[in-house]
Amino acid sequence: MSSSPSPADLAIRPSLIARTVGGFGTSILSGGALGAAAWLSDQLQWPYSLLIPANMIGIWLGVAYALGASARTIPTGALRGLIGLLTAVAVYYLLFATLGEGYRVTGAGHAATVWGLVALLAGPVMGGAGAVWRHGSGRPRAVAVAVLAAALIAEGVVFGVTRLIHVDQLGNDPAALLYGAEIVIGAILPAVLLRAGERASGYAVTAGFAILAAVAIGPVTSILRSLADRF
Repeated sequence: MSSSPSPADLAIRPSLIARTVGGFGTSILSGGALGAAAWLSDQLQWPYSLLIPANMIGIWLGVAYALGASARTIPTGALRGLIGLLTAVAVYYLLFATLGEGYRVTGAGHAATVWGLVALLAGPVMGGAGAVWRHGSGRPRAVAVAVLAAALIAEGVVFGVTRLIHVDQLGNDPAALLYGAEIVIGAILPAVLLRAGERASGYAVTAGFAILAAVAIGPVTSILRSLADRF
């Protein structure tokens, strides 16, 4: 009896290798593009920097979510989200370290460490949520969509609502419109991404998560930025 692999086994192995390399390669390329876009946005003068809103929290979380949704399994989705955000942080601060000047250069390593730790948490959570949305059903799927929807709504509300109410000043504060768009996108995601029987649960969980996120996002962001700027 031969122990040699069958033709079917030989066909499967390259396919698995190709999917693995392609999937994680996509995570690296997507993360690199995100980090480079965020860096480029920082180099542009206001309001032109608003044309590349790659520094918004929702954009980073959305990229990790999309990478997770592209995976064939939930653990792989979590890993893809992790790789994507870690790559984004690395590229962002590598560009500052090599092309920047002053405190941006001297503090790049420390800041990268702080935000890299954030990526270690946010990447798997959002990547895993994206994978659950693709492969799950019922309440788990509703919760997975609510995670992203709530994050978008919370960022938009906390950083944008007080500016959006001053309609006469929006011409001088176009960034407020980006936050308004986040709120709208977050509000429609459960309707777009969930099945009819999942939407009520999805909106209920989104509301709860959004309240919690809105309470936490301001203080947490301030603390993280303070830690990242210590060098």
